[in-house]
Amino acid sequence: MPEGLIPADMPTLAALGPVALVIALSALFRGFTGFGFAIIAVPLLSFALPPLLAVALAACLQFLGGLMDFRGAARACHWPSLRWLAAGAVLASPPGTLLLAGLPADLARLLIAAACAVAVLALVATPGLRRLPGPGATLAAGALAGLFNGMAAMPGPPALAYYLSLPLTPAQVRSSLMVFFLLSAGLSCASLVAIGAIGRREMLLALAGMPIMLAGSRFGAALFRRAGGAHRNVSLAALALVAALTAARGIAGLLGSAP
Repeated sequence: MPEGLIPADMPTLAALGPVALVIALSALFRGFTGFGFAIIAVPLLSFALPPLLAVALAACLQFLGGLMDFRGAARACHWPSLRWLAAGAVLASPPGTLLLAGLPADLARLLIAAACAVAVLALVATPGLRRLPGPGATLAAGALAGLFNGMAAMPGPPALAYYLSLPLTPAQVRSSLMVFFLLSAGLSCASLVAIGAIGRREMLLALAGMPIMLAGSRFGAALFRRAGGAHRNVSLAALALVAALTAARGIAGLLGSAP
């Protein structure tokens, strides 16, 4: 590639190897469970990249991947709940992005780890509801998801807790989450562009990572068809491990910078 087309601040080849591996593992998780690309990708990418760049790359990949799934998901999506959830996310995503931009890297890692921990707790302890909650509760859940989305490209924990508690069919839950994640990724990308966090470097990385993401998602879907219901326990274990590793990295960084 001619000199000048590659941004000077592009990660080195030594960093790109781990980044490609993280994208593959996160896509595998997404294909295996039907959700969670950013939940896995953001914490692990933050080991090799600055947190803001990790969030930007995950948001771009999640948006591009979501576009591929939209047509099928839109047919089974539960639109009445999604409208209020999306409205809350629209309101809260920009403040979350501003919070991310002003945080020290290690503190951002701790907040990302906390988001993963919340996802584990939500998937374990979310009670089932007998009827759909009202617009106010759905709007609040969407606002919390939007805050997570802007701060870490990670709307999954609140959205999962909401949809897994609803009396909907598995197909409606999965499709609604897929459409919501596409919308939230678009919001996150727009907020990141507004603060200058997505530019040529981030787009080049996302385009380079897209084939890896698509291949990993397809392989994960094939594994899901073989494993059946075992995927839930694997998901919880993976999320708990990522939360612990990311928290350890953030704590070590904060202690190392202490006088």
